[in-house]
Amino acid sequence: MFSLHGSGFGAAPRIFLKALRAQKTVELAVKSAEDGTAVTQVPRSLVLDVYEVTVANGGATSAPARLNAPEAHHFDMPDAAPGTRLRVFGRNLYIGPLAPAAVFVDAASGAELKGVVTTSGSSPYALFVTPPAGVVAGRSYRVKVFNGYVWSAPSAATLLGRDRGPDPFAVGLPWAFDFAATAADGPGYKAGAAGAKKADHHVFNVKTDVALSVRAKGDGKANDAAAIQNAINLAAAYGGVVYLPPGVYDIGSASIDLKPGVVLRGYTAASSKIVYRATRPGFIIEPGSALTGFVDLTLQNQDASGATSNLSSYDQPFGKFIIQRVVWDLGTGGPISLKGDRIAILNSTFRQRVNYLTGDPAQRTGGIGPFRFASVTNVVLRNNTISWTTDQISFKDVTGALVENNRFVRSASDVIVAGPGQASWSWPFPYPPRPVAMGEKVSRVMGRQLSTNFVANLVIQNNAFSTSDGTILWNNNDGETILSEGGGPSPREEAGTIASVSGAQLLARPKCPGCGWRVYPGARLFVVSGAGAGQHRRVLSCDGDAFTLESPFDVAPAAGDRFSVAVPSLENAIIRNNTMSGNPFGVAMYHGAHLNVSVVANQLVDNGGIYLYPAQKAPSGAPREFNVALNIEINNNALRNTKGLFPSYVTVNFVMISENDFWGRSLYAIEARANQIVARKGTLALFSEEGFNHMTVYQNAGGGPFLGGSPSAMRGMVFQGDVCVNCPVAYRLNTGSVDTTIWNAVTSASAGSVSTFLSDLAIVPAVGKSKGTVVGKD
Repeated sequence: MFSLHGSGFGAAPRIFLKALRAQKTVELAVKSAEDGTAVTQVPRSLVLDVYEVTVANGGATSAPARLNAPEAHHFDMPDAAPGTRLRVFGRNLYIGPLAPAAVFVDAASGAELKGVVTTSGSSPYALFVTPPAGVVAGRSYRVKVFNGYVWSAPSAATLLGRDRGPDPFAVGLPWAFDFAATAADGPGYKAGAAGAKKADHHVFNVKTDVALSVRAKGDGKANDAAAIQNAINLAAAYGGVVYLPPGVYDIGSASIDLKPGVVLRGYTAASSKIVYRATRPGFIIEPGSALTGFVDLTLQNQDASGATSNLSSYDQPFGKFIIQRVVWDLGTGGPISLKGDRIAILNSTFRQRVNYLTGDPAQRTGGIGPFRFASVTNVVLRNNTISWTTDQISFKDVTGALVENNRFVRSASDVIVAGPGQASWSWPFPYPPRPVAMGEKVSRVMGRQLSTNFVANLVIQNNAFSTSDGTILWNNNDGETILSEGGGPSPREEAGTIASVSGAQLLARPKCPGCGWRVYPGARLFVVSGAGAGQHRRVLSCDGDAFTLESPFDVAPAAGDRFSVAVPSLENAIIRNNTMSGNPFGVAMYHGAHLNVSVVANQLVDNGGIYLYPAQKAPSGAPREFNVALNIEINNNALRNTKGLFPSYVTVNFVMISENDFWGRSLYAIEARANQIVARKGTLALFSEEGFNHMTVYQNAGGGPFLGGSPSAMRGMVFQGDVCVNCPVAYRLNTGSVDTTIWNAVTSASAGSVSTFLSDLAIVPAVGKSKGTVVGKD
């Protein structure tokens, strides 16, 4: 089963499916249809192929749209070196059984070079490819993928060609080859020899190097800050490694200034240790630095004030930075703050206790989690164990992030006993909220595992997300395992009405007298009503009310149609093969625009569920906001509630926060297939009921009765092959659910549980329930 989105379908469209390899066309059975949506069924007898779908309305036939075609989105590294294998991420990249292929396209000349594809480990979402010998250093390349049936378009993301070289710190990324020039002494340097070439001196042993006027003791008693800093300063002249042999290096309250081109390296993390009690950041990365980092060390923050950070560049960018095989005890200090390009954090362990950074330790306020990635490109977080208590790991304004094979453990121990300072606090659910009682234990600050806002080209896979020290107390609106809640008011997201369109130029009606539109970098313009609804284009510039887009629309919107201009909170994101336990929520796409997101094959045990929750709001005196979600798949996830702590669900709802009618169309190409939910009787509904939910949440009761007269924000949702065990209600629909498909559903109830298959409610009786709902099996 699938749904089509477009316009001009008419009341009785005919839908045709053409197999490109077999060159065979069949007409499909239409299960439900309206002017902009049609639900249809593919016969089981058809073999795997790439298909072209066309719609005929009696007077015209549409241009074809493709199913199973490959899409190459981005890569697991920003550089391509001959013989160094990389991964292309996207959709439908390897669907078998036919052999895939890939070519590297020179972005300037268009010349194509064939890569070597490895099918072992490849999947529809990732294809292993080795760049060929012809890749030229300094040139940019896009990649096209052949999935055995058709070729993709060239990837929007590019790779920078470079020469292959040695990788002295085993980073596994081509940009780390640049460390090789200074990771060892050159031939012209010999310690203590007359006439030794200083430019070839790259490795400085802090205990023994004859070039050092002050040497470190490493006995855990002497203050070694001056010796280490002096060695760093000397190494910075030509780039190099400051080597700390086995020992304990106490640097007291000093901050270490890590200069450009210098790596701080120990013998092993078990034997080389730095302890510090800095009131400033323990370690400072100079702005504009490159080729720096920490390797084979233990770093321990012994400051007990809870008001210091651990690593900072004072919000200035740096690049080519590594943390490799490090044990870092952040103590009660704040985060490792990162900003810049080409950052790798690998094979390391990080611990952080309760902290009060940005708050008042005496009043027990504030606190920031262990990592902050802000304005970062090309970051890899792999094979680490990260445990913490306060707040979250934050990704914001990040492009190109791979979070893979990590273990994340959030402690539930940051609690307080409610007193007068918590008199205004409440338990959000069950609704209406119950005030927190004096003397109750409550979570002190909001916290979650990963926060991913305004992030593009993201992969989160094969990680374990768990909790420790009891159950997370959910008295704050938090607790997500993975959260994306971008959006917000101007300039990140606004919505308005079109005055005219000419080619790639769109003129908007003024949003208010004398005030023009403002567009944040990376924004897309989504058409949300009229014949062109569902189309989106990147915004190149905005001058007052005039938008310049990357290309003209395929179907030109008309004057009076509506649009949303937004920086997607997630774009080109894959969240797969992760395990999650103990968190009040699972994967949360809350408000904001979401584009091309795959949530697949995750295991959630005694963990909250998965939800997509776009919204509309038009607050008085503030910009209008209307969220769009496009190309979202929630497939093959397993959710099991064994303890009754948190509900298991897959929820795709639309929230009407203000206004009492649908302002536009929000959801396009959303599917939930082959998910399995095992519910538990009597579990409290936190945010969502157990089961599969697709409803309009009307929150504007004070603004008048719900109307629902205009076309719904939600059309064409597909639930297929999903299993719901012991769900009080397996599927919940209501007013605003239009052309929803529930196909091949499996429900069951164990002894003592009662399960209703479908609940379909009217928000107000006059408007009615869902429309065009298709329920069936084959």
